[in-house]
Amino acid sequence: MPNTEIIFITVTLFSLIIAAMWMKVPKALVPLSIIYIIFLILNINPMEKSLNQPIIVSNIQDGIDKNLLDEENISNEVIFKPLMPTLEPRPITFKSGRSKKDKEIIERAIKTNSKIEKTESRKKINSINSDLIVKDIKICQNIYKRTPVGSDDVFSNTVDSLYCYTRIHNPGDKIEVKHVWYYKNKIMTQVRYNVKKSNIYRSWTKKTILTNQIGDWRVDIQDKKGVIIGSKKFKIIKVKNSN
Repeated sequence: MPNTEIIFITVTLFSLIIAAMWMKVPKALVPLSIIYIIFLILNINPMEKSLNQPIIVSNIQDGIDKNLLDEENISNEVIFKPLMPTLEPRPITFKSGRSKKDKEIIERAIKTNSKIEKTESRKKINSINSDLIVKDIKICQNIYKRTPVGSDDVFSNTVDSLYCYTRIHNPGDKIEVKHVWYYKNKIMTQVRYNVKKSNIYRSWTKKTILTNQIGDWRVDIQDKKGVIIGSKKFKIIKVKNSN
């Protein structure tokens, strides 16, 4: 049966042709005819008709359980419409063979090493940038005319106090220095003072020593950045009472 759209367009075209002849405009017939031919070509396409027709599969009832068929509701013909498969791309993944715990351990190790390297590099930079140079460190029992008296590395527990005497080279402006006294690696006291510009700046700090503080001692000399520019170890020993 002819398509209703084609019939409608054909009737409309002939009506326009009759109107053009009646109005004595024969030139309008050419574009109307061209439009009509294009319309027919676009609407009469045998390939498109074959693709739009449903696929009919008959006699499918033999492959279905007869108990499941309802004669009133199920026919012998089943209509299938062609479906275009859709494919979704999937990312390519490779298994490294490592578990989550292994990855976490590796990441922690990398972070820890990076922190250690940064800390060490900062210490090296600070020590290089320090202009102070410790020329001499002595632990002594007294200071006389800016000179250490009774300097040694071992002292008896009968001493009341000791001095840490230093000579520091400072080519720049006045800067702060700190003496940190340690007893068995524990800080006992910290004394800060300023070192003026000098080729050899002599200075000292004093620490009271108790009779029961026997063992290893140490004094660290630090600049204002906390960089150790000098250190001196000494020992306090117990003196036996002679009868």
